[in-house]
Formats: sequence, structure tokens, C-alpha cells
Amino acid sequence: MRVWTFCFGLVTVAALCGLTYLHGLDEGLAEKRGVIVERDALLISLARTEKVLAQTRQELADVKLGGEVDVLANEEVRQSMEALQSQVAELNEEIRFYKGVMVPNTDSTGLRIEQFDLSATEVPDRFHYSMHLTQIVEKHEYVRGGVEVSIAGTLNGNSKNYQLNELSESNLRQIKFRFRYFQKISGDVILPEGFIPEQMIVAVLPSDQKTKGLNKTFEWRL
Repeated sequence: MRVWTFCFGLVTVAALCGLTYLHGLDEGLAEKRGVIVERDALLISLARTEKVLAQTRQELADVKLGGEVDVLANEEVRQSMEALQSQVAELNEEIRFYKGVMVPNTDSTGLRIEQFDLSATEVPDRFHYSMHLTQIVEKHEYVRGGVEVSIAGTLNGNSKNYQLNELSESNLRQIKFRFRYFQKISGDVILPEGFIPEQMIVAVLPSDQKTKGLNKTFEWRL
């Protein structure tokens, strides 16, 4: 009887081990499929951007040729050339960003802030900011945490520092993030009357202590 009980217990343990292994294998395969899907989406975006860039360069070449052939090239042609040249520059920057995420050419690893932009809006004293958080690592795994933003400047001749929740309608002190390759962080700030902004300070605070945080200061330039 004891032998049968021992054998039954042994079979049960083996079955549980097998089920645990299969469950872990299934989760691992699901994680791998998720990585492949995200990678393929980035590659598709890169290919689409490169195609648009090629078309834009061809249009720019055609406009230049038309301008050279037509002696009476007018202001419309000049404006078209400027618009196309601006588009080419933007597309080149977008391609650089995608390639930097997929195949980084730097020895500096960890979290990074890419493509920081600051612009005015139609509302006085209201400004829009945007940035891309990326991570340069050998193996892309999810990273999560929060971003704290503050703005330093002067108010009535005295130094003043405002936190994001003091200048934003959302009242959030931290902006949460969770990504594997990159994530766009953006929002609006409303500056108090008389405040002259000088710098925007961004602190990236990952939840995982193994991941190094990041602090970066951007000059307030529009």
C-alpha cells in the first residue's frame, strides 16, 4: 500500500512539474511573440517613413528642375521648395530616431530622452511640450516608472521653480510610463503671469532599482 501511495505521489509531482514547465514555456513564447510584434511594427514604421522620404526627395528634385527650366519661377515655387526641404529634414530626423531605437550605435546604455520639443499655443502663456523616452539595452524588456517635470525661471526678479502639477490642468506630479522600446510623453503647461521661464527640468524615475534614473535640463527656447 505504501509503495502504491509513493508511486501515486511521484506521478502527481511529475505531472505538476510538467504542467508548470508547459505553463512557463507558454508564457515565454507569448512574451517572445509580443517582442516580435513590437519590433515588426517599428520596422514597418521605418520602412514607411523611408518611402515617404524618397517620394519627397523626388518631388523636391522635380520642383528644383522646374525652377531651373522656367525662368519665370515665382514665389510659389520657392515656397514649395522650402516646404519640401523642411519635410525632408523632419523625415530624416524620424528615420534617425527609429534606427536609434532598433539598432543603437552608442556604447551608452540605459534610459534616454529623445526629440524634446517645446512650442507656443494659440492661448497666451500656454505652451506644449513633448519628448520620447527610449531605452538603449541589449535585451528590450518593459521598463516602468514616473516622469517629474519642473520649470525654473524668475518671478518678479526672484528665482522660482514650479512643479508640473502647479502648472498643469491634470494636477499630476508624476507622469507614469511603461514601455519596451519608446514612449511619447507630452502635455501643456500654463505659466503664471509675470513668470519668465528659463529651463525645463525632466527627471525620469524608474520603478526598478536596477534601472538607472535620468535627469536632464532643457533650455526654454521656442
